[in-house]
Amino acid sequence: MTFAKGADGRGVIIVDAGDRPSGNAVAGERAIMLHEPFPDGVLEWLSPPGWSHPPFYALVRLTEGCLELGEVSERFSVSRSGRLRCELNWRAKLPLELLDRARPVVDMPLPGVERLAHLPDDPGAALRDFLTGWYADLPTATPFPAPTVPIPPALQAFYDLAAGRVDILGQQDAIHPPDRLKIGRENDDRIIIGVENQGVWTILIGRDDPDPTVYYRGAGDDQVVAERESLGAYLLLFSLAEAAVTSPITGHAVLDNQQLERFTRHLTPVPLQPLTVPTDPTHLHVAPGLVALTTGLHSDGTHLFVGARQRAGLRAARGWSTAWTRFNG
Repeated sequence: MTFAKGADGRGVIIVDAGDRPSGNAVAGERAIMLHEPFPDGVLEWLSPPGWSHPPFYALVRLTEGCLELGEVSERFSVSRSGRLRCELNWRAKLPLELLDRARPVVDMPLPGVERLAHLPDDPGAALRDFLTGWYADLPTATPFPAPTVPIPPALQAFYDLAAGRVDILGQQDAIHPPDRLKIGRENDDRIIIGVENQGVWTILIGRDDPDPTVYYRGAGDDQVVAERESLGAYLLLFSLAEAAVTSPITGHAVLDNQQLERFTRHLTPVPLQPLTVPTDPTHLHVAPGLVALTTGLHSDGTHLFVGARQRAGLRAARGWSTAWTRFNG
C-alpha cells in the first residue's frame, strides 16, 4: 500500500490488486478497506482535527498500471478485537469485470454444511464443527480466564472453542468474556451473558438449569422475551447470525416473497426453531462457505443478510438476486 501527498495537500492512496478480506484491499464495488497499523502521520492526514482536509484519491495497482477509482471519503470503525479500520468510498460502482481484476476471487475449499447432521439432537457438536471450520483462518489464542460466576456446560464449551478469539464472541450482539459475566439486579438473579452492540437489550440465562432458557431484556422498558431454543442450541444460532451479519464478506437485500423463495432455494435451512430477536421470526440458512439470515425488521419485505469469510463463498450468490443494496462478493 502506498500513501502520497502533494504540496497542495491533495493525497493519493494506492492498494495492490488482490483479495485480502482482513488486509488493505478493494472490498467491494465502491469501497477499499484499510487496517491497522497505519504509517506514521497517515491517521492525522486521513482524519485531521475538524475532519477538514483537501480531497484524496484512491487507485488500485494492476499489472498493466493503476486503475483510478476517483475521489474518496473515509469512515472509521473499530473491530471487536480493538483494531482500527478505515473504509474509503467512491461514488460510482466498479463494473464487475473491473472489480474482478482489482479483487480477483480465488477458488478454495469452503466449509460445508455437514454440521447440520448433528441437529437438532447434538447442537454442541454442530457448534464445534461450525466454529472450527468457519474460523479456521483465526489462530487459537490464550484461553479465556475462568468465569466470575458458575456457568452451564454449554457456555463453557463455547468459551473453550473460542479460545481467546474475541471475534467469535460476536460484534452485532456479543457474548461477554467469562471474566465479565455478572448476576442481574436484586429482583433478577439471572446471569447477564451478553449485550446488543448499542445496549438495546441484554442477554440473560438462569443460574440453576444445566441447559437454561435464554432471555432478552430491553434497556428501556425492561420487557423480557424468551428464545425458543435453550442455551446449547441458541449458541449455535447466535454464532450463525453473527456470521451472516458481521463477516468480512457480506451482502444485504430487501426481498419480496417471490424473490425470497427464489433465493432460499439455493440454501439449506438450519433445522432449529427460528430466533426471536432481532424480530420474530428470524430464520437462518446455510450453503458451503455461506450463512444467510432473513428477518422482517419492521418494514415491507424481508431483509436478507449473507456472510462469508472467503470471497468464493459469496461469489455464487452474486447472481441469486438483483436487489442487492450492499454486496462485496
